[in-house]
Amino acid sequence: MTIGTSGVRAVMLATVVTLTAAAGASAWAQNPPEFAVQVPANALSVGEIESRLTAQGIKVKEIKVRDLLAEVEGYDAQGREIELMIDRRNGETLSHEYDDDDRKKRK
Repeated sequence: MTIGTSGVRAVMLATVVTLTAAAGASAWAQNPPEFAVQVPANALSVGEIESRLTAQGIKVKEIKVRDLLAEVEGYDAQGREIELMIDRRNGETLSHEYDDDDRKKRK
C-alpha cells in the first residue's frame, strides 16, 4: 500500500495538530492562576469581624468575604444604614459609606 503526496501531507498535518494541542493542554494544566491570593491563617473570621463591629455599636446585617477583604452592611449606633470595607488581616476599616436612600424610603 502506498500513500500519495497529499496523503503524506495530511498525515503529517494531523500529527502536528495533535501534538501541538496536547502540548498546549499540558502547559495550560500545569500553570497555576496568576492572581491567586494567599489568605493568611490569622485573617479575621466572619465571627471576629462581627464581634469587633458590635463592640463599636454597629449592628451587622450582612458580611461578604472576598480574599483579604470583608464587605459589611449594617446600622450604626444612630440607626443609619452603613457599608464598611474591612481589611481581614488587621481589622482596619478601609472605607465606610452611609446609605441615605434607604433612610428616605423608611420615612
